[in-house]
Amino acid sequence: MRFLSILLFTFFLWQYSFAQNGYQDDEYDDYTPRPFGHWDLGINMGMHWAASYQAKFYDGSPNNVNNINYVFGNKYWNQEIMNALNVADTFYLRELPGNMRYTGAFQIGLFFRKTFDNYFGFTIQFDYSKLTASDFFTLEVDPQPSIGQEPDIRIYPIWGIEDRVNIDLLFSHYFKTKSPYLMPFIETGLNINSVRVKENKIQIENLTYSLIDVYLNGSYVPGMPQSTYHVQQGGIGWGASLAAGLKMIFNDYVSIDPGFRVYYQSVNLEYYENLAFSYSFFVRLSLSDFFSTYDE
Repeated sequence: MRFLSILLFTFFLWQYSFAQNGYQDDEYDDYTPRPFGHWDLGINMGMHWAASYQAKFYDGSPNNVNNINYVFGNKYWNQEIMNALNVADTFYLRELPGNMRYTGAFQIGLFFRKTFDNYFGFTIQFDYSKLTASDFFTLEVDPQPSIGQEPDIRIYPIWGIEDRVNIDLLFSHYFKTKSPYLMPFIETGLNINSVRVKENKIQIENLTYSLIDVYLNGSYVPGMPQSTYHVQQGGIGWGASLAAGLKMIFNDYVSIDPGFRVYYQSVNLEYYENLAFSYSFFVRLSLSDFFSTYDE
């Protein structure tokens, strides 16, 4: 909804700009724009959807570096959970998440571009997103009192949060049209990304546990002085990106460029480093020749 609002605002602002300047279709032939080659500086805003394959890093499965058995295997945490569940005898992990995926995240960044008079250009851009992956797991619980009662199946949340930065080195090409104010473009190039895992947690009733082993293969013991460690998960990945969009020109210096981008990238999440597709919708605010002046 936020991104749709940005697009609608952009469209009405663009229409308002035309109305204020009194541009009409029959005036296009008389309009002589400045040479197209210039330097652009601006900001990107949009929504990013990361690959659900990568979200499985946070699903707590036994093969993952952060797994749910790390919590259930600790006898002190296990007893806390039994008390919170009001268990008669025991509880079992019934099912792990089956649909772990990222929710759409707001993406914001900067870009810098050099475009030449032949409508080819080179762009470097930096985009940041805070991503959340979430789903549910189920427990089978023998409730109190257990006589004559069937086991309960209870559903609890599991989630992961990460910071992700995409750096794109892009070649771009603009396509001249009959209108001097509309210019489609495509761009493609190298993607370098950086991921930092912030948390990976589960919640059972009013209890919250981290699946990240901050004791480095030790064991949590309540009431005992224990050292914890900062565990850094994630790192640098790579890939490629391809985008298409429409440059909407307000005047010689300002344009807004909505578009759609596809990433095919490997991110540095342990055991989930295979290439996968991610997507972004974006709107760019572009300022041409920001550091120079143009003589009419």
